Amino acid sequence: MTLVFGIREGRSSMALRLLGVLALCVLVASCGGGSDPHSSGRSASTATPTSPSSALNVVALGDSETAGNGDPSGAGWVERYARLLRTRLSVDAEVSNLAADGKTSAELLTELRSDANTREMVKGADIVLLGIGGADLNAGDDALKAGRCRAEACYTPVLKTFGRNFDAIAAEVRKLRGSEKTLLRSITQPNVIPGAEDVIPLASGLSNEGMRRIGLYQARTANRAICRGMTKHGGRCIDVLLAINGPSGKADGYEAGLLNHEDCCYPNAKGQQLMAELLLKTGLAPVRR
Repeated sequence: MTLVFGIREGRSSMALRLLGVLALCVLVASCGGGSDPHSSGRSASTATPTSPSSALNVVALGDSETAGNGDPSGAGWVERYARLLRTRLSVDAEVSNLAADGKTSAELLTELRSDANTREMVKGADIVLLGIGGADLNAGDDALKAGRCRAEACYTPVLKTFGRNFDAIAAEVRKLRGSEKTLLRSITQPNVIPGAEDVIPLASGLSNEGMRRIGLYQARTANRAICRGMTKHGGRCIDVLLAINGPSGKADGYEAGLLNHEDCCYPNAKGQQLMAELLLKTGLAPVRR
């Protein structure tokens, strides 16, 4: 989750910079296919799967929004999704979560292209889950704070770069796996600002309304790029903005009981469970029918 206006990722510094919001393109349409409020300092598992051949290997890639931040249980939407595979579909699933706080899309792309462990894990995956984008917004936060640009304009170049990186990430996953049978799924980002204005430092000259407007712009722009990349490369996304912030994308997700105000600004246990449910609804074809 990305909090913006100066709050950096890393729980030690109240990490979470708001306006880079979590990631998800929901309603599970075939929308192809967060904010990293800037990570709370939890690390992700990198264990190599040792599941039997009958089990599905699930590999998750991303930043703090994918590492379980915001969920008091620590499970997050990734492990909750795996649990649903086991309990609802009777499908055995072994999870390797390679997500890490503060990881940007550029860093993930580099790992996919040159890190031996990441490449090997993806090559053996039946399902690859993506949740990335929050930490990318730090550059926009810095520009806004320094007064080098105004409002949404500070994030436009950052989001354009993210879109290119995300497309390349999805393409690299497909290339590594070498099979259309790999299930490729991604979450998108909610608008984490409405309801959290009290914990987000204002940028000079910005009102609460201005902050909410930027948060919505960030989520919508990032989500379009995510879902476009998923569609292009045979994956699907879920629309977290709609699920958490309603049709307008402006509803208060904290008041709705879906975002964690204390561990701002990630989905809480209920929100992460909702994301897992939406992912499950995208189905398992062509991996399983």
